[in-house]
Amino acid sequence: MGHNESVRRLRVLLVEDNDFTRSTVGASLEAENCVVAAAVSSAREAMRSAQEHDIDCAVIDLHLGPGPSGIDLAHSLRKHDPDLGIVLLTSYQDPRLMSGHQRPLPPGAVYAVKNDVRSTSQLRQQIDMAVGDVPRPLGRAIGHVPLTDTQVELLRMVADGLTNAEIARRRVTTERAVATGLARIMRKLEIEPGDNESRRVLLMQAYHSLVGGPGGN
Repeated sequence: MGHNESVRRLRVLLVEDNDFTRSTVGASLEAENCVVAAAVSSAREAMRSAQEHDIDCAVIDLHLGPGPSGIDLAHSLRKHDPDLGIVLLTSYQDPRLMSGHQRPLPPGAVYAVKNDVRSTSQLRQQIDMAVGDVPRPLGRAIGHVPLTDTQVELLRMVADGLTNAEIARRRVTTERAVATGLARIMRKLEIEPGDNESRRVLLMQAYHSLVGGPGGN
């Protein structure tokens, strides 16, 4: 797309706690006729920047470290400016993978998975959808893995290294119920069954794949 007079110049607030990613995304935005009004690493800095600058859209990482999540920040920014475009740009295929207590996205917010945004023009398209400059594809929804909330929680617990017995104690259930739940997750994610130890490794690998690598972003 590049610099094109037919493309509206937008002022963007970028919120990303990883320095390298923040720099890379910022350069991509500038390449697509956006002005990065502020590039910050925390929710507190973002709220201050929103009060100091006139912005059209906020591009926010889902995981901002300890404290409010990107979704929490998005709601606070919308309270400050109801017309603000919101793009959640994250490595998590589904926000539930980070925490089972995430709020719904603000109305009209765009959820974009980093691995699916393969060019600067695609990033600009997400922003244009968020501000209403281009229509959204029919049926467009936030990223979603084919698991129930309970199954996502089980998968997170396995990824955290908990044994079936520890999971059963936390969930006040039986080890047999936990094993059955994990078997269902494996079927849904099309993971080949193996012995108990290899199943746990495969489930951990599946989780890290869905969050974009160890720790997510």
